[in-house]
Amino acid sequence: MKRVTRREFLVDSTRLVGGAVGTLALGSTLLSPQDAMAAKVKFAESSCGLEKKTGKKVLVAYVSFCGTTGGVAEAIGQVLCERGAKVDVRLVKNVDDITPYQAVVIGSATRSASWWPEAIEFVERNKEELSRKPVAYFLTCLALYKDTEASRRVARGYMDPVLKAVPDVKPVDMGFFAGVLDYSKLNLVYRMVMKSKMKKRGVPEGDFRDWNAIRSWAEGLCSPLLGV
Repeated sequence: MKRVTRREFLVDSTRLVGGAVGTLALGSTLLSPQDAMAAKVKFAESSCGLEKKTGKKVLVAYVSFCGTTGGVAEAIGQVLCERGAKVDVRLVKNVDDITPYQAVVIGSATRSASWWPEAIEFVERNKEELSRKPVAYFLTCLALYKDTEASRRVARGYMDPVLKAVPDVKPVDMGFFAGVLDYSKLNLVYRMVMKSKMKKRGVPEGDFRDWNAIRSWAEGLCSPLLGV
């Protein structure tokens, strides 16, 4: 086996990080969430109100990078459950059939100015059924770590890819929420990449989710989704 000198190791490492930064800048999928994580991340899945004899059955399906969007999905599901619905919160990849649900909420983290591809593919795959049900969309993104009119315009633009890809599904509402920047959930290389990107954007590490805003938006869904 060829012996690698310290200089060669440093050069190769620099190339790896530089390549990763370039890849992210171009919006490639070379670094998947699984590759980027430092440790196993828990993604929320739960059911609420299934013991109720009445009430609409609602699906809250989501795609998440490091669990942030799952927390938002659970908060939305809890509000709908408190208002009389039977709610399943599920990762998109674990939803095979949406026909049992009377309403659907779909959310995603963002990447390259869009929902994650899995979320868009979920809408495309189920577009006929979704076009016949009340549907709401939401997203989480670090662009909203400062909630301004300019940042909200940017966030609204992140929904354009799915709206254009599946025009037959018309959401009754769309929610836009700040996310979380937690470097401890990322491996060393990806952490370096993200620190470089976020430093340039002026985004500090932290949890920027506004739970009052999330619950308020979910309350607003009760009428169009549940008829409450």
